[in-house]
Amino acid sequence: MKAVIMEIHKDYCIVMTKDGQFLKQNIPVGVFEIGDEILVSREYSYEPKTVKIGWLKGLSVASMAVVVVAVLSIFGVWYFKQYLPLKNADLLTADTTAEAAPVAAEDEEAVGETREESAEGSSLSMEMDQGEAISFENTYSFIEEVKLEDENIADILSFSYESIDGVSLQVEFRNISSALSFSGNITLTTLFSNNSVSRTKIISLESLEPARIKKDTIFLKTGETSLKLEVNGNTY
Repeated sequence: MKAVIMEIHKDYCIVMTKDGQFLKQNIPVGVFEIGDEILVSREYSYEPKTVKIGWLKGLSVASMAVVVVAVLSIFGVWYFKQYLPLKNADLLTADTTAEAAPVAAEDEEAVGETREESAEGSSLSMEMDQGEAISFENTYSFIEEVKLEDENIADILSFSYESIDGVSLQVEFRNISSALSFSGNITLTTLFSNNSVSRTKIISLESLEPARIKKDTIFLKTGETSLKLEVNGNTY
């Protein structure tokens, strides 16, 4: 009868007949392939190996039992934590209400005092943040005094200048404070010999921190003899 080769081994093969039987058949090496149909006899029969799964079923049942026990244990712990404290709290509520009222009143007074202190602290903090307003004005003759060094302005800024061959003025502002910063406007006005205004230049200083320097150059016109300096700003 005919059968189909299902497995090929060293010197034999396993075939399956049309009625579903598995037979073992000797074959020459290297002649046939899986899927070939050959003639076989019922001389040799073959039973495929089966896996005994009885113990697997037992293991599965045991695993399920462990899972169920674990879930029930977790639920029990959660239940006791959630509901038993509530029952105990209900029993204690009547006894603690009378004692809690005076304590609450004392807490309100303490909170009120804390708020007042916080408001005072905030007010002081705002005053410190705003710092001190600075206003300064002076006039310098760069014809008579070609170079000026370290003019102190309210102990926060120093001002200096140098006339370069009567062509330009090199001006410099330095923050001489060790802790405060300065923000404001610097107004530089060049004047003729009769004190009439020639030109005005505004330098904006934003957050000039301690030890920082701001430099600028003013190119001079014929007849300009002096420089008027105005400083307006705040320290913080």
